[in-house]
Amino acid sequence: MRWLVIVAAAVLALSLLVLGIDLGHPLFNDLPLLSPVPLVAGMATLGYFSRRREGMIAFAASCFFLAAAAWMWSSRDRVGRLPARMLVVGVDGATWDVIDGMELPAFDRIRSEGAHGTLRSMEPMFSPLLWTTIASGRKPEAHGIRGFHVQSYDCQVARWWDVAEAQGRAVGLYKPLVDYPPRAFATGGFWVPSWLAPAPDTWPESLRPVKEVELGNRLRRKQVGEGGVGPRTFLGLVQAGVRLSTLLRGARWVVEDSISEPGPARRNVEMQLIRGYIDRDVFVAQVYATGAEVASLNLYATDGLAHLYWDRYEQGGPELRAAYAQADAVLGELLRRANGEMRLLVVSDHGFKAMDGSGEAGQFLPLTERVQSRLGAEGIGKVDVTRVGHKLTVGTAKASEAERARAIVLGWLDGEGEPFFRVEPYPGDPASLALTLAREAVTAERLATDTVGGEPIADYVKLSEAYTGTHDERGIILAWGQGVDPGTVIEGATLLDVAPTLLAGADLPAAEDMSGKSLLWPELPRVPTWDGLVPALRYMGGEAGSNEEMLEALGYTEGRK
Repeated sequence: MRWLVIVAAAVLALSLLVLGIDLGHPLFNDLPLLSPVPLVAGMATLGYFSRRREGMIAFAASCFFLAAAAWMWSSRDRVGRLPARMLVVGVDGATWDVIDGMELPAFDRIRSEGAHGTLRSMEPMFSPLLWTTIASGRKPEAHGIRGFHVQSYDCQVARWWDVAEAQGRAVGLYKPLVDYPPRAFATGGFWVPSWLAPAPDTWPESLRPVKEVELGNRLRRKQVGEGGVGPRTFLGLVQAGVRLSTLLRGARWVVEDSISEPGPARRNVEMQLIRGYIDRDVFVAQVYATGAEVASLNLYATDGLAHLYWDRYEQGGPELRAAYAQADAVLGELLRRANGEMRLLVVSDHGFKAMDGSGEAGQFLPLTERVQSRLGAEGIGKVDVTRVGHKLTVGTAKASEAERARAIVLGWLDGEGEPFFRVEPYPGDPASLALTLAREAVTAERLATDTVGGEPIADYVKLSEAYTGTHDERGIILAWGQGVDPGTVIEGATLLDVAPTLLAGADLPAAEDMSGKSLLWPELPRVPTWDGLVPALRYMGGEAGSNEEMLEALGYTEGRK
């Protein structure tokens, strides 16, 4: 019977350890369905004792029963309702085309009990520009964000969290874009930067392990756990709010990845989901811990997996559906924890659709690196070249630089003496250009023989079927909570309306230089501008640059050499 005693004692020790952790971090044990396991084991052991009457068996039964009691107590939800007044969830790239084709109870509940509609995106349609427009209510020509290689202090206007802090609100900020380096909020809260961050700086510093795990294998980022999550980082994750179920999922993946050879799709999906669960855990825990009154969480798996697996989704594949199911689960938890006065706003920066397969070769990708370096060599100042689908966006510092870049690019002729690129301006953003191939018949033969301005065409375009989904202008917007009439349909919403709507929902005043309007809640009288806050903002030192490996993995660039 010694083995039974050892097993029972081990189960009791594990349950007491989980209980001890949960006393300090009450969201840690989120697996109440495991509590019957030691209970059933204890009853079976007690039945065995009734026949054998041995003290060791009675001791083992007692251990199992105590373990069950400890597990039941620690797995109870003891934290109550979220303290936040306004929560914003960004679901990057979310589209009604997918939501309408799935069973997503949280999305369905928000639509029936609240408001929903299509959120019209804008060009250039890439996430840093779009999320900055969402956060500020201002156009790119005002906020100045036109590429991925930007940092917090490059934003030239105030964003909603600056306004909330100035009005004395505790702010929770979790992974919006153009959010590195972070800064400390004088009014309390937290700040965890997004996937573009090149280093693990957070505020407070105790949240740093979240980014250390994300950035720990930047050159081999698809190998979760390689390079190790040591005891210090593990403890830091627990203290930040990561739950038992998430840790077990990560451990299971490490085992699977070490004993088998999961394919790229399996690895990509699991990595995205693990990261999403960590983000959910820490965000919720920190809203409770800091009492954040206005807080936002961005989820990115819906965008990352759509780029790679849109074709599989259309064929019934599970990859993208898993990301939407996770987003729905996050929203469902926020709804369950909502207080009676909480308001919830859900937005995407754009939608998604299948990448256009036009051209004799089907899928091809224009390349960013040579365009970037060649424009730089021609004297164009600050320039950022980004790919979305078959389009390149050239972002410059001002309209005169964009006009110079236009003239230079139109001078790059192909082997037939015609401009290789078609160059178009972006309405409302005179400092940006859109480049598309003038002739989209890209074949292996053409790649071997054609030229661009005297250089090999292979430096400017390649054949590829790696990315099958691209951005679409039809995003989503949903709202729920106090002041939202059930079944409301939101008409004519644009990205510029999000900041005024968010500020109105948080009982904060928008500014007169925000061209949008509140779509739902009544607005307070507007102030002339909030931009006077910007010069006083003090960010942490941070590191220069962006997370180039992630940009390359998502297909926006080939990386910067």
